[in-house]
Amino acid sequence: MDLNKLNTFYTLARTRNYSRCAEKLFVTQSAVSHAIKALEQSLGLTLTEKRKNGFALTPEGEVLFASCRTIFAEVESARERLQDRAAIPETIRLGAPVEFGINAVIRHMAPFIAETPNLHVDFTLSHNLIGPLLADELDLIIDCRPHNRPGLVHVPLLREEYAVVASTAYIEEKGIAEVADLERCNVISLDKEMGWWQNFVQALPGNTPVRFRRVTKINHIRGIIEACLASVGVGFVPRYTVADDLAAGRLTALFPHVDVLKDEIGIYHKRRTGARPSMAALTGHLKRIRF
Repeated sequence: MDLNKLNTFYTLARTRNYSRCAEKLFVTQSAVSHAIKALEQSLGLTLTEKRKNGFALTPEGEVLFASCRTIFAEVESARERLQDRAAIPETIRLGAPVEFGINAVIRHMAPFIAETPNLHVDFTLSHNLIGPLLADELDLIIDCRPHNRPGLVHVPLLREEYAVVASTAYIEEKGIAEVADLERCNVISLDKEMGWWQNFVQALPGNTPVRFRRVTKINHIRGIIEACLASVGVGFVPRYTVADDLAAGRLTALFPHVDVLKDEIGIYHKRRTGARPSMAALTGHLKRIRF
């Protein structure tokens, strides 16, 4: 018997509902139906039968269900014994955007790692996180993009603040005092179309003139910061990435009167993995961090 199909049958028998079964396994209802039919064909038996209010297990199905309880309980017990025997800590695979992961998450993980020696955290820093999460390559991600997917749990983390920054030398050279002064500046962006700057542009009053005549594309936030430090131009970056540079005076935040739109950074994980105590512990630690 195919173990995956057997697990589908076991889950269906436990939930007694095709929809809940599909939700727990993160598949479609048709995939559940197909797996059950394939299992019945391989056994030459009928395991379920339709009823007015859904379905019921046949006598053969009840026998298989009872066996499944023993089989999967033994599999889980064997996994736990092997893990204990090898003294292998449980691993959580955490994903985060590159800059946020470097500047915010990893910097604050030492206390959690020290306090939970039975847990091991692996980090994936990427701008593409939802795919690996859905494919079970990651257990939990932190992302500023909204993900409304069935079976995903969203935990709000913080509102991401942005800042327009430049070096003192560049500000003096270009005489930057108002937003309109950006017209004579080299504006640094992740894209030539200035989509990266829209949180700033959309926060400006309707009558504020703003023209970007010279745009330099640098496709990495760290590159934008280094360019600003080198007095190459004016950049727009998450404030946490330049907190040290602002505090030390290496960079200056321009136009503090503009209430720049903030993006929401959230934690995402699958509903079935969120019940693990380790996941709850890591989520709790991340929520206590003050970025």
